[in-house]
Amino acid sequence: MSRLAVAVITIALGCGAGCSSASGTQDAGNGTAGKAVVINEAFPNGTSVSDPDWVELKNLTGAAVDLSGYRVRDQALADLFALPGGASIDAGGYLVIYADDQADGGVDGGVHVPWKLSSKKGDEVHLLDRSGTEIDSTIFGTDVPADKSWGRLPDGTGSFVRTTPTEGKANL
Repeated sequence: MSRLAVAVITIALGCGAGCSSASGTQDAGNGTAGKAVVINEAFPNGTSVSDPDWVELKNLTGAAVDLSGYRVRDQALADLFALPGGASIDAGGYLVIYADDQADGGVDGGVHVPWKLSSKKGDEVHLLDRSGTEIDSTIFGTDVPADKSWGRLPDGTGSFVRTTPTEGKANL
């Protein structure tokens, strides 16, 4: 089989250059250069509504960023969720999005989306701007242990790796 055929098959199966052969976990490889806001960390191992899955966004700029109308989703295209009016991140700050399958309940604070992340099957997180253009994404497999998250190291700018969960704080 030619190298081109192998590359096409690999891409079609969703396992690009950053993919781990055992699990399908990969860094989307889309970098952070020139971006104001990025997906910084995902925790797919929540145990209940009071201890939910979550996604953390990070503002990489020196000014607050208004996220009204930005959208997030997981692997399912139907799970596209618009962030509410007034959602924003302070300069260099974080916004936690609780993936607790609650439209407006669960843990106080943050934003709640009506879907959960899957640590058993692996999942994806996508961030889209107001125009619907994807500005960041990541894919993780089943190899994120219950006591770990999937986050960028160095915080905000690095590749995605298994990290210690640091909800709303810099990744370790």
